[in-house]
Amino acid sequence: MVESTDFFMQRLLIGLDVGGTKTAALLADVNGKALAETAVPTYTTTPEALLSTITRAVRAVLAEVRATPRQIECIGMGVPGLVDPATGIVQLAVNLNLQRYPLGPAVSARFKTPTFLENDVRTAAVGAFAYVQQMEPVQSLAYVSIGTGVAAGVILNGRLHRGHNGMAGEIGHMIVEPGGERCNCGQHGCLETIVSGPASVRQLIAAAPEMQTTVRNAGDVYEAAVQGNAAAQAIVQRVGQHLSRAIQWLVMMYDVEKIVIGGGVTRSGDPFMAPIRHELAQLRQHSPLATALLGEEKVHLMPPDYNPGLWGAVRLAVNGNR
Repeated sequence: MVESTDFFMQRLLIGLDVGGTKTAALLADVNGKALAETAVPTYTTTPEALLSTITRAVRAVLAEVRATPRQIECIGMGVPGLVDPATGIVQLAVNLNLQRYPLGPAVSARFKTPTFLENDVRTAAVGAFAYVQQMEPVQSLAYVSIGTGVAAGVILNGRLHRGHNGMAGEIGHMIVEPGGERCNCGQHGCLETIVSGPASVRQLIAAAPEMQTTVRNAGDVYEAAVQGNAAAQAIVQRVGQHLSRAIQWLVMMYDVEKIVIGGGVTRSGDPFMAPIRHELAQLRQHSPLATALLGEEKVHLMPPDYNPGLWGAVRLAVNGNR
């Protein structure tokens, strides 16, 4: 804990990763050095309840180092759903029970400081870019998040690429199996219906109903595959095949230098990545173009101890402050 008088005059940045179940906060100095991190449960019954959640998270992370709200220079937030970074309005965030709510201005008013927000996956792409740049001077990448949903954030020429409607990288809603399972977006056969965490669980329970009481999340599916369950192994291979194709799409569409994969499903580590690597190797074996563009060094798994959403939110605060 920092006790010097100088610290209590220091200006601070806060990054927030606002999720449907928890809201995480990272406190950093104006150079982006981490000082403290915490998380609180998210309450979404009303917009006011969510604002109270964010307030608790901010005050909790400040308390970790005995800082005060008056020291906050800027706040960056990653929020799931459709957001307008220019106005700070959350157009639609189903998991947060928000529709056309000025979350950015509300947080700014609460703490009397500038607040910048962005979609959570695109915020995480900014964090992933900062992580990779510590090791390599890349200028482009795609961050693929695989959890309850599936999406990508794209960095081109060192800048976040949002697209015309702020939806660039929404690969989870690309149709890969016409006539397949209905997706939450209303279409049938979207990538998300096959490779997301809940989709993996649904597929295994459908194939092996006796496992209904033991399979709670994607980690259980991958563990069952490791233990030799044939149904789980088939699902893991199917997921790997579809994700390898999604990686190929991103490389072909954006010609990025790196693909970084993260999200809750990826915490299974090598059992998750092995089928993807196998499928990419198969592509290279049959295609000189794939060999040139999808080399073994192209795809990276985000380390489990690095939260790209939080670090991306801090970068939003840093950039916004400048």
